[in-house]
Amino acid sequence: MPVLNMEEVAKRLDGSNIAISVADASQNDMPLTYVNPAFCAATGYDAARFLGQNCRFLQADLENNDSRQIIRDALIGGASAQAVFRNRRADGTEFSNLLIIEPLKDRDNLTAYVVGAQFVIDRRTRVAAAVEHGDHVVREIDKMLELNDRLRSTSRQALARSVAATVRLWMDR
Repeated sequence: MPVLNMEEVAKRLDGSNIAISVADASQNDMPLTYVNPAFCAATGYDAARFLGQNCRFLQADLENNDSRQIIRDALIGGASAQAVFRNRRADGTEFSNLLIIEPLKDRDNLTAYVVGAQFVIDRRTRVAAAVEHGDHVVREIDKMLELNDRLRSTSRQALARSVAATVRLWMDR
């Protein structure tokens, strides 16, 4: 199971004006492992409120059954999806947001993480623009996963060289 370098994720995504979250698909109920400041600004909650739990609590008592089913089906199938949800901010006000999810898969094609890009829907928001921004975010996350894999590979190679050097020293004695 690949492990995201959260420092790298934060470095690259904290400055985004797109609300972004990352959930760990390997854990029960897919708890959030990362939310950026734009996500916090959109919802009114501090990051500490989200991390370690599913963000479904934003829906509170609001009706979202059709949207939930779209996302649930996509998660079961390991597919991308988008749906509009009614949510509540920390202050209790309702807002609509377009949620776009993208699964990040491991080498065995199992979903390791799920990236969510969320766009508050109001008169100024165009769904097409939100989808385009979400696609950009997903491409950046994919680049980070590739970088993480390369770094792990490099670390393994360095460890193997170190072991070989140690054995070589022992043989020289």
